[in-house]
Amino acid sequence: MNNQLIILATKLKKFNKSYIQKKHRIVTNKTVHNSSFLFFTFFLREKSFENSPYRNLLINYFKKAEYYYPGSSYFVSVYISNLILNGKLDNKEKIKTEKNINVIFNYLSTISNKKSFELFKNILYFSGADATITCESSKNTELIVEKKCKPNFKASLDSDFSPIFFSNQKETTKDFIVSIVDGFIERESEIFSLFELSKKEKLPAILICRGISENAKRNIKQMILKNKTYVYPYVLKFDNNDPFLIKDLAKSCNTEIVSSEFFDNIYKDLEEKTNIVKITASINSLTFHEKSEELIKEINLQIKKENIDFETKKYLQKRKRRASPNNVIVRIPNNMHDLLQELKSLIKCYNYCALRGIYVFKDETKMPVQCSESSTNLAKSLFKNIKNIGYTVKIKYNESV
Repeated sequence: MNNQLIILATKLKKFNKSYIQKKHRIVTNKTVHNSSFLFFTFFLREKSFENSPYRNLLINYFKKAEYYYPGSSYFVSVYISNLILNGKLDNKEKIKTEKNINVIFNYLSTISNKKSFELFKNILYFSGADATITCESSKNTELIVEKKCKPNFKASLDSDFSPIFFSNQKETTKDFIVSIVDGFIERESEIFSLFELSKKEKLPAILICRGISENAKRNIKQMILKNKTYVYPYVLKFDNNDPFLIKDLAKSCNTEIVSSEFFDNIYKDLEEKTNIVKITASINSLTFHEKSEELIKEINLQIKKENIDFETKKYLQKRKRRASPNNVIVRIPNNMHDLLQELKSLIKCYNYCALRGIYVFKDETKMPVQCSESSTNLAKSLFKNIKNIGYTVKIKYNESV
């Protein structure tokens, strides 16, 4: 076992050195790819580890490392080889932890090629603060960066209606008649007017309420299937942690809430308090294609109030992000797959660096806190497991004798 471990550590050390010296390449369509995020890929392709008894164990740990921080499987490999050969990780002395944007950019520029890094920086500047960046493959011939503001609200379609509306699709985008009831639907007769309006306007309807009785659900389903008038019932139960959810939904729809608070009668007032809105509906959410300027203005005024406590301000900011999200879509041509993976890794690294910071060592080298801690912990765990591995000898007797 000791000999096998020494052989493993020696091979890893040699492989790590060749990786740092950029001796590994991936060539596709006459294009050479080399990246700081490809160590795990190169390891999987390395033939010298194919027959190693530790290969599968290494793969499992390297895979975990990549999940915790892109490219950190290399450091796990370095640390485990040091532990086997020297009995220590050989960690450097830390001076400070930095979260400065210039320090982060400086570090990221050293682990990416110039073209990818400049594109990444431009996308960040274009996106602005609090942006959600999504990179996806595209059939387009050019790279497209698009900013969208589509408010998304978590709301659950009653499970009894999922097979009717979403058996063959994940979502649907249409103009819907929207009705919001801050109450429980006891009888289907209470929402007859919504069915009549849907039939008259030749449009599907979305009913948002606090709940529906089993008897009402049964009859509503029959009405939908018989009359082919489609009403999507979404249940929005009251949440102490998000008390303004239904009000924010109503503002985004530019409609009023049917509520006993205003002495409303569901049957009489439901049709009057509706609006036609373009919505992307799915089983668990409703996405609007336009934001409500009135709602955002209202939230901003509350945020600016003096003596507002921390938790209230935090909740107001959550409502603002929901009502006016900053979503950026980066569509990358199919033949630029390497750029797609590079950008995804850079975005993930940037998020970890901004959140947890970067260690600056005595020799002036830098390493993200997330990468350093996850790599160290995984290497220690891997070393412990490797030392505890034993062999089992299985003897098979010839039963025919």
